[in-house]
Amino acid sequence: MRIKEGDIAPETAWNAIKSAKEDYIRNIGSFTNVRDAEQSWHSYIGNKFQELIYGILKRYVEQLKEEDEKYGTLCVLNAGEVKRNEILFRKVAIKYGDFLLLPDLDICIADCTGDWDSKILCVVSCKTSLRERIAQACYWKLKFLASDVTKHIKVYLVTTDNDKDFFLNRKRKEEYSGKSRNRIISEYELDGIYILREDFSEEMESEKVKKYEKIFDDLKRIFGK
Repeated sequence: MRIKEGDIAPETAWNAIKSAKEDYIRNIGSFTNVRDAEQSWHSYIGNKFQELIYGILKRYVEQLKEEDEKYGTLCVLNAGEVKRNEILFRKVAIKYGDFLLLPDLDICIADCTGDWDSKILCVVSCKTSLRERIAQACYWKLKFLASDVTKHIKVYLVTTDNDKDFFLNRKRKEEYSGKSRNRIISEYELDGIYILREDFSEEMESEKVKKYEKIFDDLKRIFGK
């Protein structure tokens, strides 16, 4: 709640969540084994990270609305909220033969006019660790591009980059100018990647890979108000 109200900076809130890991594992470990406790924590923190980013983006859009009425129709929604809105669902759904399926999306930002002029502007995927999951976000971007209905939708990734996939490191075994395989793929396919960790320096940024706070400038550009 305090994040949505703008009382807590995003990095402060995230660090507070991470610091709870030791207590969480100790408490849950009292009635389960350590491996299960670690897995439980990863699931828990992944959900909390998504909630954190949702709260930050929702508060940002609310502030824009307060400052200028031209932003009045913008809305930030989670997957459940999109699914319950027939118009927005149709605007973002992917057609597979006779079926319309909602893509995997954690957060969606739309221009919600309340009628069929409503428009999905971007979807945001929230990941603490990429592993093989970078392919998921890239897959949905390609599916959006394949349809005239969805080709305008931007696909953004917000991550704490736990495995430092987006750091430049010339000692990597898979070395391409210090870039990892995941960074190369996501830079090519996605519209923006935002790193929520203090030790990610500006020297490691590129046109698409940036420190987390720069998502706000990029969002304002696509709002086009």
